Amino acid sequence: MAPTRLLPAAVFLLGACRPDFQELPPRLKPLLETLPARYRPLDRQDTLESFWAPDSLLADSMFQYTNAHRSQVLLRVWFVPASVAAAARLDTLHFRRPYFRPEEYDRAGYHWDFFSGRSADPDLTETADRVPVRLALSYSWRYMLLEYRRWSSADDSEPRYYDRNTYLMDYPFGAEAEARLSDSVAYIRVFPMLAHQPRPDTLYPYYAYSLPVRVLHKRIPFVADQPDTTRQALLRLSFRVLSHSPNQD
Repeated sequence: MAPTRLLPAAVFLLGACRPDFQELPPRLKPLLETLPARYRPLDRQDTLESFWAPDSLLADSMFQYTNAHRSQVLLRVWFVPASVAAAARLDTLHFRRPYFRPEEYDRAGYHWDFFSGRSADPDLTETADRVPVRLALSYSWRYMLLEYRRWSSADDSEPRYYDRNTYLMDYPFGAEAEARLSDSVAYIRVFPMLAHQPRPDTLYPYYAYSLPVRVLHKRIPFVADQPDTTRQALLRLSFRVLSHSPNQD
């Protein structure tokens, strides 16, 4: 009986001896000097908004958001050529994988969150009779800018933070590595997307609106975005607060 009782303890000790998980370095590739025309454009400027109200107002079933609860930021995405990055030594920044790290959100300020999953956006070209002619597929990734604040009632022994504002944006590139310089400036490395690359023709179903209505199939040309994994583009993300709703907490 004694060996049987010792087995769980032995398993526990073996598990405790395992080395800590080591995060793999991000995949870094040579940086692009220019962005060819066949790539998806990277430079962007967007005005994003977020609405927030304290729980005391949200508890009212008749509550409605107004412009008084709106905050706005101007978000810029700039492509940085390889020569500029080398001259400013941006290529030597400590880039890491853009994983969500909950411990980083235990402080007030702004935080970047880069989603790894992509969304597909199909674009079907049809004739006047709604017969499919061509299918194009583009991809986008969601990024989130979070503003965290510290509860005014929290003490120093156990500070608590909450999501004050959330700004969402969808861009045609996924972050492979990131280097955050401050709350308002971050650099990311992305694999640029080659737009509308030919793929094998696809068999597409469609309705024939004759009597009776039938489902037909037609083989049509198919193109889709494709990442160029041989090189990376360096992007500078920055934002400026345009307006901020009053604090009522």
